[in-house]
Amino acid sequence: MQPHQPPIQPSVLLSNLIGRSFFTVHCALVDAKYDSYWLRGGRGSLKSSFVAIEILLGLIEDPTVNAVCVRKVGDTIRTSVLASFIWAIDKLELSHLFKVIHAPAEITYLPTGQQIIMKGLDDPQKLKSIRAKRGYFKYLWFEEGSEFTDLDEMQSVIQSVLRGGEKFVEFVTYNPPAEPFSWINEEARVKNPRRWVHESNYKQVNPAWLGPKFLEDAAQMEREKPEKFAHVYMGVEVGRTDAIVFSGCYRIEAFDTHPDWDGPYLGADFGFSQDPNTLVELWIKDRTLYIKEEVGGVGIMLDDMPKLYEKIPSSRRYKIRGDCSRPETIAHIKSRGFNIEAAEKWQGSVEDGLTVMKSYQIVVHPRCVETIKEMRMYSYKIDKITRDVLPDLVDKYNHYIDACRYALAPFIKQKQGWFV
Repeated sequence: MQPHQPPIQPSVLLSNLIGRSFFTVHCALVDAKYDSYWLRGGRGSLKSSFVAIEILLGLIEDPTVNAVCVRKVGDTIRTSVLASFIWAIDKLELSHLFKVIHAPAEITYLPTGQQIIMKGLDDPQKLKSIRAKRGYFKYLWFEEGSEFTDLDEMQSVIQSVLRGGEKFVEFVTYNPPAEPFSWINEEARVKNPRRWVHESNYKQVNPAWLGPKFLEDAAQMEREKPEKFAHVYMGVEVGRTDAIVFSGCYRIEAFDTHPDWDGPYLGADFGFSQDPNTLVELWIKDRTLYIKEEVGGVGIMLDDMPKLYEKIPSSRRYKIRGDCSRPETIAHIKSRGFNIEAAEKWQGSVEDGLTVMKSYQIVVHPRCVETIKEMRMYSYKIDKITRDVLPDLVDKYNHYIDACRYALAPFIKQKQGWFV
């Protein structure tokens, strides 16, 4: 058996082992397009299993290369990195070719003696003296990269490990921290031609691979704790919960309206080149605000707005309240047969409207995906120096929410910001 000819069984298809979102990453690795692959994603995205498979195949393909895998804390190695390699060896049907040692955590490719060495960064001096028995260390894997203090800490490991060869590959796998200003989130936004920052989530994975328990847990968190779901399962930088306007104020749940509900209440926000034109439909029942429908789009011409609005059937039958700063748009829509009027504004009307919205229990239908995104992202400003949450709103992720405020205009008292 020649080491450079992967002894993979014909029955093993790589496409059945790695998530489809990683197919392009695999091709980039084959073509050696990048030196560094930052794989960020939520729980169940299969980023760690993908890296384990790629490192194993890399060792089999080239008898001169080895791998080092690092976590911030050594005690977590066996239950994370080592477990991923054991899973990958089994799925590749290559258990007879690899020797696994649990303490210290090491894997040896038996035909050649190549090694995969796993270390914690508890004692950085141990990495400085690390040597391969044969060849050199081509692969360096930082698992849970967000646990590291900063990029300098990673660079010191890179300088200690990646030497003596011509080709090197660095993997960094992590769930992005919630705080956008976390060092690893900011570094991922830095343009680097030799680095690919790849994003993935469990919804790109074959559901059968994850199992019903995983999917049920994810669905429950999505309904009951949408912000936590976005961070844990989708890998979204949701920000600090104390800065998110609607944090803890809403849930996602399918529902049907009933004749005894109040509504529908329709609200419209107007945009064009950068901001979307939006229309929402709301209902109210027993101190609960139900957001049932949304439509929207960027670059919608005035003549095309009736067609957009008609995607919500009630828009032709019930009153729409829209942004009063665009009277010409309101006049045009009214001329096309819609019952639309301007929602009144005043000093502090935005804050008053948000107060009224948050006084309800809010339920958002799952099909209102853009409203859900804004509920998750709409936030107050944070002082860049003190990191204090400021009373000023960030003017982003608020177009569907503004439409909701306009729809509720009759419920908002000027100056007091409470119910009429």
